[in-house]
Amino acid sequence: MTIYLIRHGETDWNRRLKIQGQADIPLNGNGRRQAEALAAQMSDIPADAAYTSPLARAAETAEIFLAGRQGCPLHTDPLLKEISYGVREGQPLRLIHRCPFLRLYNYFEHPEKYVPPRGGETIRQLKARSRAFLLQAVSAYGAGDSNIMVFTHGAFIKAAVSVVNKLPDGRFWDGSEAENCSVTAVKFAGGKFELL
Repeated sequence: MTIYLIRHGETDWNRRLKIQGQADIPLNGNGRRQAEALAAQMSDIPADAAYTSPLARAAETAEIFLAGRQGCPLHTDPLLKEISYGVREGQPLRLIHRCPFLRLYNYFEHPEKYVPPRGGETIRQLKARSRAFLLQAVSAYGAGDSNIMVFTHGAFIKAAVSVVNKLPDGRFWDGSEAENCSVTAVKFAGGKFELL
């Protein structure tokens, strides 16, 4: 089984560098074009099933991507939501990197020390959701050569990579960032996950 972790297309908050988290922000025009382009790029890869975060930006990306595909069920799964940044959602990202006294500073600079702001979620909680989704996918599709399209968010993808590579929280941000409409492929075979 191969799981294609697809980050949603661009939103106005992405463009303005605002913290989105679980705020329900839709795609902008560029984000819709990104989803259309990705659908064309991946048109030769069959999709046996698709899952999406319930947040509009991921769900819209999924709908655009799957528009030309027949017989691929789309399931909404709350496990796929972005990490919650609590009371910091909607704030400019530039403030976080300049203010070590803000709790979100450690999220980016020292993730092993991160304590979420009020109403937020820890990295461990996000990784637990990611692990739960991966195991759920294995339970449903693991025995075959299925291709599962998963429409989600940047931090969720980082968490999945962290789970697959068994990284400690301090290395949460290792590797490249998942750009809008980028794809991270995870293979499950021989009883284990690996990044492709």
